[in-house]
Amino acid sequence: MTDSQKPFVRLEKSSATKKARKKAVAEPKDLNIKLAIRLNEGINDALRTVMRYRGDLSAMALEALGTVDLTRVAMVSVEEKMVRDTTITMPRTLHQKLKKIAADRDSSMNILVNTALAHWLAKKGELRIG
Repeated sequence: MTDSQKPFVRLEKSSATKKARKKAVAEPKDLNIKLAIRLNEGINDALRTVMRYRGDLSAMALEALGTVDLTRVAMVSVEEKMVRDTTITMPRTLHQKLKKIAADRDSSMNILVNTALAHWLAKKGELRIG
């Protein structure tokens, strides 16, 4: 028998293996999410001043969101003038946490991000909360 005449067998994965692979693929590939926020005018000005000296806005927002207890701090006013949209990148887990806190506090995620940044900037002496 020559090689071209030899019988061959195709191996297929079992249906259980296919299902397990599909479940693994169904997981979100990107662990980050982009969130468009509108910053309070005063917060935006202070933040842009700080940005001239270091880093990008997403990194600062993540630091602020990680250090400020958004379940207890005083919230910024929704009536303040806001500037155009700014996009920050954050982990999906943080996005879900913000969503829950916003629902619990009957607020928006936008106000939560502004609140975190306001308190973070105030701690650094870049903004006065009053």
